Amino acid sequence: MNILQVQNLCKTYGRGETQVNALKNISFLLEKGEFCAIVGESGSGKSTLLNCIGALDTPTSGNIFVDGNNLFTMDEEARTIFRRRHIGFIFQSFQLVPELTVEQNISFPLLLDYRKPEQSDIEELLEILGLADRRRHLPSQLSGGQQQRAAIGRALITKPKLILADEPTGNLDSRNSQEVLDLLMKASRHYQQTILMITHNNGLAVSADRVLRVSDGCLADMGQSTVEREVFRDEKLS
Repeated sequence: MNILQVQNLCKTYGRGETQVNALKNISFLLEKGEFCAIVGESGSGKSTLLNCIGALDTPTSGNIFVDGNNLFTMDEEARTIFRRRHIGFIFQSFQLVPELTVEQNISFPLLLDYRKPEQSDIEELLEILGLADRRRHLPSQLSGGQQQRAAIGRALITKPKLILADEPTGNLDSRNSQEVLDLLMKASRHYQQTILMITHNNGLAVSADRVLRVSDGCLADMGQSTVEREVFRDEKLS
């Protein structure tokens, strides 16, 4: 079952001599429960692609379907509600609300949607993410790894079809990066959610089911073995 379908996606900024073709006719599919990493150099179009898929930016042309729903045939209000309920976001900078506890931050997306959180769902997430003993702590009282775990919980609480992660381990050391990635994968497998993650870390990319490379606005599906060979080559050269 396809959760994400991207068709002939283009994104252009500016006009004339200042025109930049950030995305060039990109198409791909992601199935339910699939974990896909996007790699590429800075400025290649990775974040633009993720922002369009998450309906945070509007493509110039093309279609994006999430669970069979075309995001850009919806009106703005319908698209906002759909995004809130069916797409989870994890950012490099955590973006937790500093005045709220871990438990309150995790519950926040449901409260924004005027829904009452199920306490059993919160308890389950706190256990999976190893935050049960930090539930009443504020973000300032947590380590970077713990803050990102809370951010993962916030993304998962609505039980979205698709999780978009933009460099979710970019502010963490290598040990915490792997730990956070393992927890994200564990949680998504538990809830059968699809993950699309941007990363500059080849070591993390090899954990994905598939790897897509974006270069100069174009996309190539690298599969898995190609990335493993690149990482092995880089390790031999280092």
